[in-house]
Amino acid sequence: MNNDDDINGEDGSMDIHRELLFAAKDLRTMTSCKAEITISRRVTIKIGAIKPSWDYQITFGDILNRGAWRWECAQSDSLEGAMDIARGQITAQGDEKARELLQLQDAAAKLGLKLVEAAP
Repeated sequence: MNNDDDINGEDGSMDIHRELLFAAKDLRTMTSCKAEITISRRVTIKIGAIKPSWDYQITFGDILNRGAWRWECAQSDSLEGAMDIARGQITAQGDEKARELLQLQDAAAKLGLKLVEAAP
C-alpha cells in the first residue's frame, strides 16, 4: 500500500467522512449555527452474526436545554434516514420557536409595545 492509499482510504472511509461532514454542516445551517451537531457511525457485531451491522446516530442541541436548541437524537440504519429524522426534529423545533415568537409579538402589540432583538 502506498501513501496515497492511506490518505484516500482504500475502504472508502474518506468518502464516508466527507458525507458525515457535509451532513453535519447541513444540519448546523438548519439550526442557524446555534446548535452543536454530532454524527456517529456505529458498528454492532452480534453473537453468532456473520456480518457486522452499521447505523448512524445524530445528536444536536443542548443536553441541558439551556441553549437555543433543545437536545434531540435521531438514529437509523442509513445516514439519509437519520438525516430525515433530524431534519424533521429541527423543523418542528423551528416551527415551535416561530409560534412562540408570534405569540410574544401579539402580546406585545396588545400592550402597544414592539419586540426588539437585543444585540449579543
